[in-house]
Amino acid sequence: MHKNNESVEKLLNQAYNCKSSDLKSLLFKIESELEKDQKNQTILRAKTVITSRIALNSK
Repeated sequence: MHKNNESVEKLLNQAYNCKSSDLKSLLFKIESELEKDQKNQTILRAKTVITSRIALNSK
C-alpha cells in the first residue's frame, strides 16, 4: 500500500475511534488532507464520520 494511502486509512480509523474531545482537531487534519486530494473517497468518508460525530455530540 502506498504511504499516502496508509496515512489516509489511519485518519479514517482515527475518525471512528477518537475521543469526543479530539474530534475537532482531527477534523482539521482531515480537512488539510482534503486540500491535497479533494476526490479521495476515504478522506471524504473520514470527514463524514467526524462531522456526524460532532453533530451528535452537540445535541
